[in-house]
This record gives sequence, structure tokens and C-alpha cells, in this order.
Amino acid sequence: MNFVRAESALTAVAAEHPMLQYYENNEIKGPSAEILKLLLLQSELQAPFELLPWSRAYNTALNRENTLVVSMIRTHARENQFHWLIKVSELVRGFVSLNSRPENTIQNLEEAKSKTTVVIRDSYGYHSLVKLGFNEETNLYVVSSLKHGIALFLSGKVDLIFADPNVLTDFFAEQQQNAQTLFSVLVLPETRRDSYIAANINTESGILEKLKRAADKLRTDPGYQYYLAYKALKED
Repeated sequence: MNFVRAESALTAVAAEHPMLQYYENNEIKGPSAEILKLLLLQSELQAPFELLPWSRAYNTALNRENTLVVSMIRTHARENQFHWLIKVSELVRGFVSLNSRPENTIQNLEEAKSKTTVVIRDSYGYHSLVKLGFNEETNLYVVSSLKHGIALFLSGKVDLIFADPNVLTDFFAEQQQNAQTLFSVLVLPETRRDSYIAANINTESGILEKLKRAADKLRTDPGYQYYLAYKALKED
């Protein structure tokens, strides 16, 4: 996926996510990537789009003007650090354990604290767990990418993974395996959040106004509504 024009002042970044934006045949695809494309077409802007480790993507969008970040959860702490343009997905987080390791099945938060949980560095999930009393010294294993986290989880090097359960469902479905028989989930309802395309707070006013007008028009567009509901459609 390449929305590039050489003279474009706008860039876009995101972390790779197997259900939202991901590489396929050397292109960036996925429902959130398609919403970005619709937003750029509607605003008559163009931007190169790059997938980075989450911490790097976040810090790039936070510190570099005229930068969009795709699929970032909207939180109180981030509210005034970005311009929030348009929702791309609804996310939930939970502790996932393998049924092949029943000793790691948990029933509550306190039991989770006695296990080792892998989570992505500087992610919404990471900060949520820290607020709940988890820390890297005792029960968190921090990685830079979801792919790395899943590999550690499946190899048994950690007890739990804190992630969107649908990601694991999708992962096993691609391998033609029944996810319901392979893992168990303790969902934290308070982690239910919307993720957005957001712009760096210092984005040029002319660019920002074009993006905001485009986002306003896009909310009623059937194509946008389709990609916003795409994950739910897959789950049905």
C-alpha cells in the first residue's frame, strides 16, 4: 500500500496488527489501512504509510509534525497530545492462557499477578497493567511487537499474553485450528476502547482542516462503515 507523492508534507505511521493493518505481498493492507486511504482520498492529500514497532510509531507521531498515527487508542492521557480525526476500530484487552497449560488459567486479576504476562512496550495494554499494579520486575515481560509476544506465548516462555483476544482467534483460524479449544480468556471490561487515526498536535493548520473536513464527510460513507465493522463481520 503506497499513498505517496514526493512533495507530500504528510506522513502516516502505525504498528503492525494482524487484524487492522499488516503487510501482505509487500503492501500494507487491512481495514484500518483502508480507512486511512479513504481519508486521504477524501481530503485530497497523500502520505507515505509505514509500519513500525509500536513505541517508535507512537513517539514519531507524538514528536514529528504533519504525522498521522493509525489505530491508536484514545485515552484521557493522550487526549490533548493529538488531534483525533476518525475512529477505525473498537478494541478490548484480556489475559489469554493456553488450554494446554491449565496451570496458567486464571479467574481474576490477583491470579494474573502471580503469572508472567507478555505485553507490548508503551502500548495501551502496558499502561493499563501498570495502573493495575503490574511491573516489569515481577510479572511483566515487555516486547516491541505483537508478533514477538505471540511467539513467546506459544513457546511457553511466558504464562499469559495481554492482547485483543480476536487477534489470537484470527491467528489460529489462519492455521485452520479451533481457537476455542486452544486458549482461554479473562477479559477486562474496563479496557474496552475505541482506536483512531490521530494527527500530531503541531500539524499544519491547512492540512489539519482538510483532514477534519474529510473525516466529517467520511463518517456517513458506506465504505467507511464497512471497514469500521470489518472485524465484527469476520467474527460473525
